[in-house]
Amino acid sequence: MKKFSDSKLEIDRLTYFNSISKLSLVVLNNQSHGWSILQHLYHCWLVESLAKQYINKKILYPETINNVSFITYFKSFLTPFIWKLGYKAVAPKITANFPEHIDLKKLNSDWVESRDSFDELISKLHLLKLENKAFFNHPFIGRINLKLTLSFFNFHFNHHKSLIEKIISKL
Repeated sequence: MKKFSDSKLEIDRLTYFNSISKLSLVVLNNQSHGWSILQHLYHCWLVESLAKQYINKKILYPETINNVSFITYFKSFLTPFIWKLGYKAVAPKITANFPEHIDLKKLNSDWVESRDSFDELISKLHLLKLENKAFFNHPFIGRINLKLTLSFFNFHFNHHKSLIEKIISKL
């Protein structure tokens, strides 16, 4: 079983953190175009962290977990196209609350720790034979399984990475 912490998504994230670590604190914290670079990254980490907490809670009651519906697969497939057309979602409030100070190095280490912890969750899902069940409730897509959750994390990170690149190009 491939580990999430060794995935292309994690390698991309680490590479991206390395590339932006050269930016000044002024640039990283600039909010003249909405969220700062650090806020975008914190948001992505927080989404993954909260998802992990939700999934851990949900799998305590496996009998309540259903299969993924066809509509959910369809929505998951359509989501990237909808965003490319310019649709903008409002982040759930809980994922848009930021600490006053975000430290890039601490955020990076928290994210590494969170992804390592997600590896443990993935192992637990496989052990419980729940990896294909709809254990996570995404606000737009609906109830999704492990593959769709990881796919969403990938899409979400890349979406925010492109927003960050737009911020950088305007500074």
